[in-house]
Formats: sequence, structure tokens, C-alpha cells
Amino acid sequence: MAPAWRDEGAVECVINRDAVAIYERIADVTTTGVRSIECRSCEWLPGPTPGTVGARFRGRNRSGLARWSRVCVVLDADPGRAFTFQTVPERFDPSRTDSTTWSYLLVPGETGTHVTHSYHITKWPIPPIKWLYGRLFPQHLDMRPQMRHTLEKLRTELEGSNGAEAPVR
Repeated sequence: MAPAWRDEGAVECVINRDAVAIYERIADVTTTGVRSIECRSCEWLPGPTPGTVGARFRGRNRSGLARWSRVCVVLDADPGRAFTFQTVPERFDPSRTDSTTWSYLLVPGETGTHVTHSYHITKWPIPPIKWLYGRLFPQHLDMRPQMRHTLEKLRTELEGSNGAEAPVR
């Protein structure tokens, strides 16, 4: 029996920083590689102003011996509130016809900013590729553990070693 895939998920935490400061770090996708388990680097592509709706960037990823890159487009860029991007499906590469939307929602509170990091698979890969991905990248069956790691690293970056240690859920 094939392993079960989650088509969406979310993790959340409170970061003891201003929502705008958190947003600025998240929206600067060139810093993603220092937090992510798989993403090694991102670079903005020519076109709309980096970090704005419609801006595109290329993310370079690694898992074990596998290396790949994806072009992404910014869908929502609301400073201090939300940053959302989506992987762009590629028409001529059967291994990249899928698409996932990744979001960060920020809600200021009394003790810091509540950050929710979520994903939603908006277009599945073709069945043979999906089957292969499930075996080569079992961590992709449920992205929440990797997203927890990303939020923990973000919190450490922004709060330093003196920050609150509330668990990322």
C-alpha cells in the first residue's frame, strides 16, 4: 500500500518580536537557506520588485544526494500580516508539474507575534512522479516536521538565545 500524503498542514508559534520585523525576515527569501532543512538558497529573478506580489524567485533545494530547483511566485505580500508564495508548475518537465502554496500569517499579540506557517498542495504531480517522490522523499508526505524546524530557526534568529522557549506546534 502506498504511503498516505497530506495535502495541507500548518505549524505555529509565538515569536517575541514585532510582526513587521518577522515579516521582513520571511519576505527576504534570500535568507531562507539558513532556516530550512531542504532549501539551500533563493535568489530573486528579474521582473517585479523583490518581495512584492508577482515577484518571482528560484529556490535551490537538497535532500540527501538529490538536488533540484523551483521557480516560485509571490501571491501575497502584506507587511506585518502575511507572506505567501507558490511553486510554479513547469509545463515541459513532468517532474515539476505540481504546485504548492506556502504561507506565513502574522498576528500581533500581547506576548509577541503569533506566526502560522502553512502549506497546501494546489496541484499534485502526475501519478508516477507522485509515487516516486513518496519513496525518494518520505519527508514530503507530511511537511509539518520540516516547517516546525523552520519556525524554530526563525524564532532563534529573531529572539536570540534569550527568547521564550514555547514549543512550536
